[in-house]
Amino acid sequence: MILTAVVFLLILSVLVLVHEFGHFIVGRLAGVGVLEFALGLPFTRPLVSWRLKSGMKLSIYPLLFGGFVKLLGEEGPDSKEPGVVGKHFYSVGVWPRIAVVVAGVTMNFLLAVAAFYVFLAASNFKVLIPKLADYHFVSPSENLVVVTGVVADSPAKKAGLVFGDLIYLADGQHFSDLAGFQKYTAAHAGQEINLTVYDETFTTSRVVTVVPRKDPPHGQGPLGLGIGDGVVLNFKTGIEKALSGLTYSVDMLFYSLKVLAGLIFHAYQTGDTAAVTENVSGPVGIAKVVGDIISFGGTEAVKGLINLLGLLSISLAFMNILPIPALDGGRLMFLLVEAFFGKKLAAKRENLVNQIGMILLLGLIFLVTFNDLKKILTR
Repeated sequence: MILTAVVFLLILSVLVLVHEFGHFIVGRLAGVGVLEFALGLPFTRPLVSWRLKSGMKLSIYPLLFGGFVKLLGEEGPDSKEPGVVGKHFYSVGVWPRIAVVVAGVTMNFLLAVAAFYVFLAASNFKVLIPKLADYHFVSPSENLVVVTGVVADSPAKKAGLVFGDLIYLADGQHFSDLAGFQKYTAAHAGQEINLTVYDETFTTSRVVTVVPRKDPPHGQGPLGLGIGDGVVLNFKTGIEKALSGLTYSVDMLFYSLKVLAGLIFHAYQTGDTAAVTENVSGPVGIAKVVGDIISFGGTEAVKGLINLLGLLSISLAFMNILPIPALDGGRLMFLLVEAFFGKKLAAKRENLVNQIGMILLLGLIFLVTFNDLKKILTR
């Protein structure tokens, strides 16, 4: 429990600090002064703080739950801070301000690319993804059949097939969907079929021989297998491996969005929101996932946590760039209006809009957290 909390807070802190560092470094490159760069949230006085010659304060707060950067003039064009070296945020051009705003999500995207590259390298650049939506992967991919269950005393059981096995070839033929594989096994009932099978990690392969039944028991099929669609992302060449972190980041973002869109559309059509609420999590749900991954132990736990870091980082980048007040995307929207139409929203109005957006976001976080707790307590 304690280890889970520590790892969860560490992951969250890395995500937020990398994001805020993006704002910080681009702000400094634009010549904007920095009031404070901090680890933790400022709900209390800082544990320790140092003031640099530039006037910037480095702080560590007791609630180690992320971090923040405060730029000179962010609170409005009239704000002042004596002793801080640098330009006022609103005194620099609109495009430098846009660069400062998008720097956070850019850093989160780069963190995801780096984390995914490490994860893929540790996985020998081969990973299995369940096929939950019809999506064309940017990364090199192959469809295959995943064993999801084996019936006792069936041909599959006798051949040594187990849950998680990946059926790659049948008599040298590759099948891109379940229907083709099922049709082939039914057409060869009573005959030997040689299956090339990988384990669930896609690292070792073996060839097994099965004989499909002509008249199988009802609901079991010729082989006595439960099967599902899977996709293996297999980076083979040097250039594919070098770009794997980037292409995998793009795939994970858009594949996840397509799966989520499918769940939402299903809920809209049927009125059943269970699938959506089951697959959308907040901080509590993420902490539980961290605990589940840690329980694997060893290198699998480390790989799982690195993969989770990448997934959370790419998700944070996407969420933050949405045009929602209080998020970077909301600020970007106001700046783009200023850049293209020359109309600048009054600072007081912008702050009011951002405050309303923050209240709505906090309400959403509360609802998601309540749903997370409900899922945990009712299981």
